[in-house]
Amino acid sequence: MNILDKLWQVLDSDPDIKLGYLPDEPDDLSVLTEYSASPPVHSFSGTDFTENVQLRSRGADSYETISSLAAALNSYCDEEISVIQVSSVLDIGRDDKGRQEYTCNFRIIRY
Repeated sequence: MNILDKLWQVLDSDPDIKLGYLPDEPDDLSVLTEYSASPPVHSFSGTDFTENVQLRSRGADSYETISSLAAALNSYCDEEISVIQVSSVLDIGRDDKGRQEYTCNFRIIRY
């Protein structure tokens, strides 16, 4: 399973969260996108593969939405992945339609 699908499951497959792209509609929406991965971490016990994901939210309640989603992801751990938040929730301003946007970044280690 790719990392975006896995995180979407962690967030209860919320239909208001898109994967990999941010469509123009609806106004209130969140998206998970993967960006350049860090090199694998090798040790005598195996190799940890690290992936980086950005969460972005826009709309009237985007700060509350992203804060709630970030809290659900930060420090999440199961038998497949561990997630750590690597940035605070950042205000990135408004898009060309005046919708407020926030972003937050995560590092995921796959076992």
